[in-house]
Amino acid sequence: RIDSPPMRAHASARTRASAAACVILCLLACSRAVCGVEIDLVHRGDGAIDDMKCISEEIHANAVVLFTYDTVRAEDKVSVKLFDANGKVIYEKADAGKGAYGFTSVTDGDHRACFYNAELSSMKNGAEKETALAKHRIKVDWKHGVAASEWKKLAKATDLDAFTRTLRSLESDLQEVHEGMLALRALEADMRDMNEATNTRVAVMSVLSLTVCVGMCVWQIIYLRSFFERKKLL
Repeated sequence: RIDSPPMRAHASARTRASAAACVILCLLACSRAVCGVEIDLVHRGDGAIDDMKCISEEIHANAVVLFTYDTVRAEDKVSVKLFDANGKVIYEKADAGKGAYGFTSVTDGDHRACFYNAELSSMKNGAEKETALAKHRIKVDWKHGVAASEWKKLAKATDLDAFTRTLRSLESDLQEVHEGMLALRALEADMRDMNEATNTRVAVMSVLSLTVCVGMCVWQIIYLRSFFERKKLL
C-alpha cells in the first residue's frame, strides 16, 4: 500500500498527540499520589480540648472528600470528630477501631479530624497516662478531588475499557488543575487590588506630608519676617 503525504502527516500528528497525552498522564499520575499518616493520642497542644489529638487537611470548596481512619492495633478503640472549615462537626463516631466518611466540602480552609479515648481522658495526668495514649496509634488518610474517585469501580459500573477509563481520569485531572489555576488567578487579583489600594494610600499620605511641610515653611517665613520687622532689623 502506498501512503500519500497527507496520510503520513496525519499519522505523525496523531502519534505525537498520543505521546504527549501519555507524558501528561504520567506526570499527573505521579503528582496525585496520596499517602496516609500515622499519629498517636498524646496531646501536644494541637487540639482545643486536652487529650484530643487533631490533624488537619487544607481542602478547596466543592471538592469530593473521602476520610478514612484505622487503629494500628485491632483491640484499640477511639472516638473521632470531624470538623469542617467553619468549625462545625460534620461527622462523629465513638469507640470504633476504624471508620470512613465521604462528603463534599462547602468552603475553602482547613478541615480537622480530632481523635480521643474517653477512658484514657479520665485518667490523671502523668507518665502512665502519656504512655497509654502513645500506644494508641491511628492511620489517617485524606483523599480529595481526583484521588477520591474510584475509577476501577466506575469502569465496572459503566463497562468502560481501559483507554476510556484513562481518558476519564485524565479529564478529571485537567479539571482539577484548571480549578486550581482559577483559584490562583482569584488570589492574584485580590493581591493586586490590595497593592493598588496601598499605593493609593501612600500617594495620598505623601501629598499630605508635602503640603504640611510647605505650609510650615511658608508660616515660618512669614513669622520670621514679621518678627524681624518688629525688631526693626529689616
